[in-house]
Amino acid sequence: MNYLYYPGCSLKGAAIDYDESFRAVASALDIGVEEMKDWECCGATAAKSVDKNASVSLPLGTLKSAEKEGKDLLMLCPSCYANHMSIKVKAQNDIVFKETHSLNQAPEIKQFLEVLAFDIGPEKLRERIVRPLKGIRALPYYGCLAARPFRLAGTESHENPKAMETVIEASGAEPLFFPYKVDCCGGTLILSREKVALKLCATILREAKRLSPDCIVVVCPLCHFMLDAKQRTVEKESGEKINIPVLYITQLLGIALGIDHKRLGLHRLVTSPKPLLQKIR
Repeated sequence: MNYLYYPGCSLKGAAIDYDESFRAVASALDIGVEEMKDWECCGATAAKSVDKNASVSLPLGTLKSAEKEGKDLLMLCPSCYANHMSIKVKAQNDIVFKETHSLNQAPEIKQFLEVLAFDIGPEKLRERIVRPLKGIRALPYYGCLAARPFRLAGTESHENPKAMETVIEASGAEPLFFPYKVDCCGGTLILSREKVALKLCATILREAKRLSPDCIVVVCPLCHFMLDAKQRTVEKESGEKINIPVLYITQLLGIALGIDHKRLGLHRLVTSPKPLLQKIR
């Protein structure tokens, strides 16, 4: 199982712990990963409002490079995934676009969550678990982009995906049912509409706390930033103590795989995971 890895900007900066934990988990599961050479930013959400041409040319360049390599593209950031999938779908359905932009055979594009839940699957994941997370209550939070507009694995529900729950169960932890799991955390509004963003974030955290989870599990760097880094701000403005560690799915799975905490980037979390780790021990 080999993939061409597109990290995107976040995983080389604010979400470096996602990159670290991903590489550690991929190695433990014998997943071949080759990082793309000279990869470029996909444009995120900014390019679409500033330069529509750039919002097409940036992901298109990545797809052309991957086409030459002849490997499936692997991504962790849902925003990167959505931007590249949008161009791939356009190339498949728009003959003029395909001919104009010389994209003959667009590569398969997958989120790492899809690889874990569907390509590897829960049974094979369980075979690699050395530290089952029995007794851990993990709350899955997908955010608004991981399962939309493109269905995970092409089959999952937009409103009630189950891929993350599958991986959490394989780790030995208990996935909690969370009705707000695909609601927006407000991440894209944090600079332009900070109060609105924090209000959305507060709703997610407040509803999560009612379920008494040991941790919140995410797959999106922006969701992680809002729920972890902005958790103290939410606590200050609401007057309510939250104190829930927020882990990437790779970090939670990595703990169950017996990977050293530093290799998983757990020391980089803003909200301390110590209570979670003590419960696991």
